[in-house]
Amino acid sequence: MIHFRDVTTADKALIQRYTMFGKRQNCDLSFSNIICWRFLYNTQLAVVDGYLVFRFYAGHHLAYMMPLPPPKDQDDDVVRVLSDEECCEKVLRSLRDDAIAMGHPFLMLGVCNYMLDLIEIRFPGTFVSKSYRDRADYIYNREKLINLPGKKLQSKRNHINRFKTLYPEYEYREMTEDILPACMQLEKAWVKKALEGGYGGGIIEELRSITRAFNRWKELDLKGGSIWVGERLVAFSYGSPINNSTFDVCVEKALTDYEGAYSIINQEFVSHLPSQYCFINREEDLGDDGLRRAKLSYRPDILLEKNSVKERYPLKAFEDQHRIKEETRALWEKVFLEDSEEFINLYFSRIYKGEYNVCVQINQHVVAALQTLPYTMLYSNIEMKTAYISGVATDPKYRRQHIGSSLMHQTHHRLYFMKVIVATLIPANQWVAEWYGRLGYAQVISCSPPPRDLSSIPYDRFIEEQRQKKCVLLHTKKDYDIVQEDYKQLPEYYDGKKEEVPALLRIIDAQAALQVYASLNPSVSLILKVEEDKHIPMNNAYFIINNGECVRTNEPTLRSKRISIKGLAELIFKDMDAEMCLMLN
Repeated sequence: MIHFRDVTTADKALIQRYTMFGKRQNCDLSFSNIICWRFLYNTQLAVVDGYLVFRFYAGHHLAYMMPLPPPKDQDDDVVRVLSDEECCEKVLRSLRDDAIAMGHPFLMLGVCNYMLDLIEIRFPGTFVSKSYRDRADYIYNREKLINLPGKKLQSKRNHINRFKTLYPEYEYREMTEDILPACMQLEKAWVKKALEGGYGGGIIEELRSITRAFNRWKELDLKGGSIWVGERLVAFSYGSPINNSTFDVCVEKALTDYEGAYSIINQEFVSHLPSQYCFINREEDLGDDGLRRAKLSYRPDILLEKNSVKERYPLKAFEDQHRIKEETRALWEKVFLEDSEEFINLYFSRIYKGEYNVCVQINQHVVAALQTLPYTMLYSNIEMKTAYISGVATDPKYRRQHIGSSLMHQTHHRLYFMKVIVATLIPANQWVAEWYGRLGYAQVISCSPPPRDLSSIPYDRFIEEQRQKKCVLLHTKKDYDIVQEDYKQLPEYYDGKKEEVPALLRIIDAQAALQVYASLNPSVSLILKVEEDKHIPMNNAYFIINNGECVRTNEPTLRSKRISIKGLAELIFKDMDAEMCLMLN
């Protein structure tokens, strides 16, 4: 598998070494966009055979960007990317294998049209592509945006002239850190007005992206401009380069009660950019009709189409469930040597199901697997959908290759979209417990010993006693019958464990878990910023808990308390005495 790592601002030099000397113009490759939207996409990077590759999540889909080839010194002393190296068969195969190992069909997004022919030449008949008009980038010649020539742009010249007539003393200022607070005030005012007007379009996510940009202004080396009328800021815009000739305008905002404000900031900002940027990418319209009309009204020189690329038969690697089950069982037998054949037969005949199994496949063989067994957790008087993670195993030959981390990553991401709220497990030892802790698990639950007279306790009595507890995992009648069958296999001298066994719990859906917590604690009022959940980026947001309700937002606030996903489990399950018992593992 490829060892991906999280993208950080420290990667600026590495990333721009690849992007700046290439000819790709899509806004996804702007370093500012990569960093400022990482909270939403969980973007990671790796270098594979010299190519820079990005992996990210678009909703519940794992996706990749088209690999970026390394630029090379040419005979004319110019550094450039060679056209015949834009598509590397070996690297694409590595990405495809990585996707399968992560349990996902291979998918690339943001692939430009000219790359489709390169892919087809190297993989004839293997992939299918689809263009998305809403994701097309609008690219303009720099001089056109400055001079606005011809009849078709007459209305733009009129807007600018009107602005200059109404506000002859207006001033253009370069965006510097000292005026960022004023820009944020304008942005929040714009967001408020947009929300009142019923506009959605991800504007709260955009506000968080802008906040990330302002907090990293120097690190990102952003360029921006602003328009002032007297001492009032009426418009601002900023961006960063995509390559040495194309500049990406990431954000452009103006107060609409100043006629022509958008037109003047567009012209002024572009005219103040370094002259090396011949092309200006003003990004996508995302399907918004008003935004589309505005971008088309400037007559783009290039409407850069971007495509999704996926395998023509994407499920072939996942369809052979019989093979996967047999290989998962063989892996279990190899790793869990203490388990009897009788128990393994019981587990794989009565418990295992294909839909519970999560595995990593390399060369079409299972090298790591686990099962996500469904349970209901009783949290006070509220029931929560829970998964008990069982049988976590990695083939010894593939250890220390980040296989286990990738297995847990795909498991957590999958559980989120299955509406699971929390996951629990029992670690084999303290070292493993510490490893799970780094993945977000907290020791806020225990596994209690089974009753000594379990075989004589009917299910109705057992479940009634369980429901009297404050927080507990509940067994169905079917679960209980399987446990009883396993109990019969134990030696006659076995009298059960006498002490609790430490167990672990992880929050899978932060908002759902916090809503349960809020409903049972109506007097609690706080704002939390959940951060650095590297497996479930949807959890990385702000949550407002007040009057028994939890509201998720991406709108930044200085009053928020920062908390990790592990810390969130410790908060929600504090003093709950959570427990589980009779877990087959």
